[in-house]
Amino acid sequence: MSNVRGHFADTIRLIEAGALSSRRPSLLLLVALSLASHIPTRRAPHALAPRASMGDRSRRGAIVDRPLVVLFCGLEFHQGFACTKRRCDALNAASGSAGIEVVACARSEVAARIADADIAVPLMTRLDDAILGAATRLRLVLQFGVGLEGVDEAACTRRGIALARVPSQHTGNADSTAEMAVFLLLASMRRVNEMADSIRDRTLGSPWGRSLVGARVHIVGWGDIARKIARRLAPFGCELSASRARDPDGTWRRRRDGRATSARSLRTASDGAPEPPDRPEPEPEPDDDDPTEALVPNRGVGREDTLAAIAECDAFVLACAQTPANRGMVDAAFLDAAKPGAVCVNVARGGLFDRDAVLAALNDGRLGYLASDVAWAEPLDPSDAVARHPRAYFTPHVGGVTESSYETMAAIVAEEAARARRGEGCSDRVSVVNGGEI
Repeated sequence: MSNVRGHFADTIRLIEAGALSSRRPSLLLLVALSLASHIPTRRAPHALAPRASMGDRSRRGAIVDRPLVVLFCGLEFHQGFACTKRRCDALNAASGSAGIEVVACARSEVAARIADADIAVPLMTRLDDAILGAATRLRLVLQFGVGLEGVDEAACTRRGIALARVPSQHTGNADSTAEMAVFLLLASMRRVNEMADSIRDRTLGSPWGRSLVGARVHIVGWGDIARKIARRLAPFGCELSASRARDPDGTWRRRRDGRATSARSLRTASDGAPEPPDRPEPEPEPDDDDPTEALVPNRGVGREDTLAAIAECDAFVLACAQTPANRGMVDAAFLDAAKPGAVCVNVARGGLFDRDAVLAALNDGRLGYLASDVAWAEPLDPSDAVARHPRAYFTPHVGGVTESSYETMAAIVAEEAARARRGEGCSDRVSVVNGGEI
């Protein structure tokens, strides 16, 4: 193959030099191009978006006269910044140059600092049209994880900025978050707050908890995290069900014996929302060969199934995407339909809660326990009445915050920064959501 490459290059050089003008260069050019067709090339998974006309600063080419700047938009999730900086510093040391600069700023400073950024990592910061309008050098918005609901996708696309996430199945993030879901479910079923009270009061044998054996647990969503939750809960002896936002070919809503199921016969729940392009992470299509699906014989789609499901569930776990359509889905109607005393676990997004409805349901006992890694406003105000409720237990959005997942995601962000500095597009380790190859 190296000989083919050499002959191809020699032929082109001769044609360009005019040395083959008497030898039908057009014919030779065709021969050269034919040779080129046999040279294997690596397909660029995702090209960075072409920028609008913004002068030399917006060129997609390699950056040679200055460092490429990666801006972490917020001081939360500090270990993600620290891991990424360490990885990029190592790349700089290996290359003998300060080619990549990783910086962080408070959310309130992003609007002023983003003008100097080539890559923005949004974290929990909203990147709207106004902020993106100030980002004259920005070529890529890359989330340290999967959640992109805070980024204006249309504004990115209009400005030629690629918008991407790091799929959870590549990083260990889904595994870590699934573990957190199991932890929160156990904590709520065993009344973790009352345990602390008993220790304080030196009381033995209290509280009286509930076992997962035989418990009916419903998983809302069927992305990678939800599937991993199902695999972890099955050995506890739970009766599992699951639901998803859509069922395009009708193969998802069925029972294990192959019989179709009506919405009312299912103990399932769903966010009942369509799947818009800005969902944090797409659910996989139904897969007859996926052994995980056999763990959830009862499956549903849509709002009707949701209400039928939670009427019989002992617990439900929110592991679905947050979209504009399902914001506040855990509302008064949702909680009115729930089995009295049911447990709610949320490892998805806090925007799925109607906060006032949740508080009312905790107060009157309709909701037996709330255990959540996310909240409607983050960081959660510790004086919030829900946070202080004796049957509510919150963790500080740490579902995916483990050493393994963060080191992997940091390595991916560092790799994408190095590629961008060389003028290359995104690798296949990230998923570009605004149009794919744009």
